[in-house]
Amino acid sequence: MSHVKQTFRGFSYGVLAALAVAMLPAQAQNNFNLEVLNPGEIMVNLNASEQTEVVQDTLHANLTYSAQGRDRVALQDEVNRIMADVLEVLEEGDVEYSTQQYRVYQIQSGRPTRGDLDNPAWRAQQGVQLTGMDSDAVLDMVAELQELGMTMNGLSYSLSAQRQEEVADSLMDAALAKVRNRADATAAAMGKSSVEIVELTMNSNSNGGYYRAAMSTLAMDSSMEVATPVAEPGMTTVTFNVNARAILLP
Repeated sequence: MSHVKQTFRGFSYGVLAALAVAMLPAQAQNNFNLEVLNPGEIMVNLNASEQTEVVQDTLHANLTYSAQGRDRVALQDEVNRIMADVLEVLEEGDVEYSTQQYRVYQIQSGRPTRGDLDNPAWRAQQGVQLTGMDSDAVLDMVAELQELGMTMNGLSYSLSAQRQEEVADSLMDAALAKVRNRADATAAAMGKSSVEIVELTMNSNSNGGYYRAAMSTLAMDSSMEVATPVAEPGMTTVTFNVNARAILLP
C-alpha cells in the first residue's frame, strides 16, 4: 500500500480551504466503486482534528469625532476640519487606517419644546479605524488622535490570516497521522487485512478568540496631553480538521 505525503498551503482567516486528495496510485483507483463495494469490503468515514491556542498579533482601534449643536452646517465644518487634521497625522505614521461612516442626524429630546421643534439639535460625526501588528505604534497613534479630540470606541486584538495559515500548516501532519492511525485501528478491530484511504477533505478554522484591553484617558483642556492607552493580546484557538473516507479490505 502506498503512502503519499503532501503539504497544502493557502489557509486564510475566516475562510475554509477544502481539499480533496486521492491517496491511491492511478492504476488502483478503479478497483473501488464507492457505490457498490466488493464482497468483504467495508467503507468507513473517519475524522480527526488538531488545535492549539495562539497569541493574537493584530491590534484594532476605532475612534470617532463628534460634535453637536443647532447649526448643522457649522457642525459639519467642524468635523471636516478635525478629520483633515486626523488624516494628516495618520499619513505621517506607519499605521494602516481607514475612515469610517460619516453621519449627521437630529438629536431627539425626551420632551421637545417649541424651540426644539423649530430649531432642532444636530450631531455630526465621523470615525477612523487603525490596524497594525505593531501594538506600540497603534497605541501611540491613538493617543495622538485623542489629543485632537477623538473618542475611543473600541480597542481589540485578533489573529492575522498569515499567522493562522502558519499555525494550520503546523497542525496538518499531526491531524493526518491521527486519521491514518484510526483507519489502521478500525481495520484491525473489524478483522480486516488492510485499509485504503480513498478520499480526504481538510480545512482550517479559528474561533473569534478573546482579548484583554484597557484604556487610560484623561479629561483634558487644550494644553493637556492624553495618556497612551494600554492593551494586552488574548488568545485565538486554531483548529485543523481532517475528514476521510476509507475502504477496509478483507
